[in-house]
Amino acid sequence: MSLNEQLNEQEILDGLFETAANLPEETIFIGRLSLRITLRGLTSSKVDAIRERCTIRKTTKGQVTEKIDSELFNAALIKEATSALEVVKKLDGGQEQALKLSGWGDDRLISRLKLSGGEEAVRRMLLAGELDAVGDKVLEISGFGVDIEDIKN
Repeated sequence: MSLNEQLNEQEILDGLFETAANLPEETIFIGRLSLRITLRGLTSSKVDAIRERCTIRKTTKGQVTEKIDSELFNAALIKEATSALEVVKKLDGGQEQALKLSGWGDDRLISRLKLSGGEEAVRRMLLAGELDAVGDKVLEISGFGVDIEDIKN
């Protein structure tokens, strides 16, 4: 684009909407399971809906207390944010072979382990620390914890 070429209002708005629609992605690898997981950022409404579903409310003497089931919350975040899931095996010579799964609810996972669905697969396969770390990564790529300096730039 030359210096004297200007974008019109529609082109500027198109760029904004295109960026907003393309959620950020990041791929992580859990060596213990040889699992490559591609995570996609979640919108605030999606995170709020998951948080609401994972909130336990108790009424004691007229007082309502709320507590988030953090294990369920992280499992739901991970299941929802996973856009690609692969089991990766290293072959002789440095090559790798990958088996693509259709997500945490893949029949090959849940039927073999006799699970109710994807969230239970996440909870069963990941260790407590992995569940927390991957859940935190989902929130990070979803924009939580973004520094005001990052927003200014």
